[in-house]
Amino acid sequence: MLSRFDRLYRLLATGFFFAALFGGGAVVAALTFPIVGLATRDARLRRERNQHIIHLLFRTYIGTMRFMRLASFDFKGLERLRAAPGRMVIANHPSLLDVVILMALIPRAQCIVKQSLWESPYLGRLVRGTGYISNALPSEQLLEACRQSIEDEACLIIFPEGTRTTPGEPMQLHRGFANIALLLGIDIQPITITCTPPTLLKGQKWYAIPSYRPVFCVDVGEMISVGHMLNDHERPLAARKLVRMIKAYYEGKLADG
Repeated sequence: MLSRFDRLYRLLATGFFFAALFGGGAVVAALTFPIVGLATRDARLRRERNQHIIHLLFRTYIGTMRFMRLASFDFKGLERLRAAPGRMVIANHPSLLDVVILMALIPRAQCIVKQSLWESPYLGRLVRGTGYISNALPSEQLLEACRQSIEDEACLIIFPEGTRTTPGEPMQLHRGFANIALLLGIDIQPITITCTPPTLLKGQKWYAIPSYRPVFCVDVGEMISVGHMLNDHERPLAARKLVRMIKAYYEGKLADG
């Protein structure tokens, strides 16, 4: 009886948080961003304030999930993340909540997002108001936007897989993050995310909740310097080498549990 009640509770709570993630973001953007815009003429400062609003919103979101015992969160090495302004933050991507967790942990976060999010009726206003970078930009403009973010000491969040991991398939990394890191000469802060039992996977319906409360583990690894990699290799070769190194890093971390 108790297990049935627990499952029903988690199902209803998951539905509420799933709706809040999309609808709540649209409401916050509609209510707060215009106020910030009226009070802040400088475009850069306006973006920073909007980004900080999202950071606080997602911190509240994660904290409420924990308070309502819908999920648990275990964070390791956060001191490395707090000491890493103006760097690229990469992470594997097992769950829908990954970006929410990272932005809850990083006060100054910049992201490269899918163009479809810019056009989304739910999150489009939020994405545009925070100045997140569209992946549909021409390569020169995208690189310049990343450079500006780093110079502004924001953490540039990138998921090298480009989308959530497909369950049961090996990790596939795109080379874009490596090219950006090499071209800008910026360090990489790797983060490993695991969720046990798995939930909100790619292709999984929100109501397919696990049999018990999931635990999200976020492990912030040691900084990876890439500046030396161009000394011995042309950039295409260096990018491929960096991708192989990062893939091996994640395969090792995930194999260790």
